[in-house]
Amino acid sequence: MRVAMMIDTLRIGGAQKLVTRFVSAVSKRNVESTVISFRDNAAAANLDAIHSAGANLMTFPSRSLLDPGRLMRLIRFLRAGKFDLIHTHLSYANILGCLAGYYAGIPVIATLHSTGHDLQRDSGLVTRLEEVGLRYFARRIIAVGYTVAAAYQPRLSSRTLDVIPNGVPIPQPISMQVRQSLRHEIAADENCVVLIAVGRFAEAKGYEDMIEAFAILHQRNLQTVLAIAGVGGLFDKIKRKISEMQLQDSIHCLGERNDISQLLAASDIYVSSSHREGLPVALLEAMMAGLPIVGTSVGDIPRVVTPETGIIVPPHEPACLADALYDLVSAPEKARILGNAARARAMQEYSLDTWVNRTVSLYEETVSASKG
Repeated sequence: MRVAMMIDTLRIGGAQKLVTRFVSAVSKRNVESTVISFRDNAAAANLDAIHSAGANLMTFPSRSLLDPGRLMRLIRFLRAGKFDLIHTHLSYANILGCLAGYYAGIPVIATLHSTGHDLQRDSGLVTRLEEVGLRYFARRIIAVGYTVAAAYQPRLSSRTLDVIPNGVPIPQPISMQVRQSLRHEIAADENCVVLIAVGRFAEAKGYEDMIEAFAILHQRNLQTVLAIAGVGGLFDKIKRKISEMQLQDSIHCLGERNDISQLLAASDIYVSSSHREGLPVALLEAMMAGLPIVGTSVGDIPRVVTPETGIIVPPHEPACLADALYDLVSAPEKARILGNAARARAMQEYSLDTWVNRTVSLYEETVSASKG
């Protein structure tokens, strides 16, 4: 089966990580993937993952979403490639993939990754175009979580959405030497409790709340440090806030990293302060790494994080977030028990194999129906 995997951009992000992992996993299942990006700002880690999987990579950049020249080039490429299926991720790809698939005569599956719009710029136009593409031109629509499906359902009329939760691989164990090295990078004191967050520096992640929560925790004289891995438009703003609050020795913005699984394994507690989410990949990875979770009640997080695996607090409430973190930092045995339960839940419900099997089955159904 030849699949064109389309995504807005291959910069660092949860959707991008899912695409690269999926391409690698299905390469062993008689699925030949070509990854198509609509911006030429790919992160090196994603490029390496795609090439390591033996997948092809094509880029169709343009300054305009509705560039007719780009659309025609894309249609010609799809026809020449004799693709069996198009799978789209994020808004631009949903729009362009649905249009190109219609004119090229190739069935389209679209995946919805979050409850909010993926793009801020031109969001009104983009939202309307995406709705039209999904409603009329996508054969199947996947939502990564039940709250994502509920958010999109009113916009997509009578279309049925397939809910397929994200899946993550079981991480390789790290040596004590690697663990100590990473912890030393984050915290000068080896006895510090290491809190970690992973994600884009964007408004939806609520990092300002996280900084304020950590400041409250810091005042309680607990030995804690916070590491935030990721990049994004608010990176400099968040760093300034950290400096203004004189927390630069205790909160570390790590930037773009290609060793997230090792960082998680070297940490003690995972924290999410999101205002808006779908089913966050990094949170699932943290659970798979055996970390207890402190997260906000947005998206599918409350479905994933049970009282046995972590603590859920309201969004936009730094004081509540601080109290939950204090609860775990001050009770290491409780944190350990929650972390073990988190790993067990992730392995049972959110494994990479389960996610890939369900998605490939949907591929086969869609391709078979299009030929029948």
